[in-house]
Amino acid sequence: MLMLVVSFIQWWYGRGFREYLERFVDRLKDAIDFFSIRLLIRNLFAPFRQIAAEERGNLPLNLRFRAWVDLLVSRLVGATVRFALLIAGTIALLFRAITGIILAIAWPLMPLLIVGAVILYMRGVVF
Repeated sequence: MLMLVVSFIQWWYGRGFREYLERFVDRLKDAIDFFSIRLLIRNLFAPFRQIAAEERGNLPLNLRFRAWVDLLVSRLVGATVRFALLIAGTIALLFRAITGIILAIAWPLMPLLIVGAVILYMRGVVF
């Protein structure tokens, strides 16, 4: 039984903690990849699903103006959607980072909490 406890403690404070940190970093990378934050920043003002607002050849002034307005509206819609996604991605990334850091701080304390709970139980303290 003692060997089992020693093995658990070695794993918990050694390989287990390293594996938790690796998974934590992988989750952060997955969140960055899921929201494509770099791509959103690079293409923030790119047109959004532009239909046919291209200037081709010698168009009359009213059609060139219409194409320009279509491009402007498309860019504004694209910037709005991408900015909203950037905010959502940043919030999700911060949430994951904060919870991961809290759990990394709590990781070494968890076995001590179990020991403390057993001691309290033996003393008759019940929650």
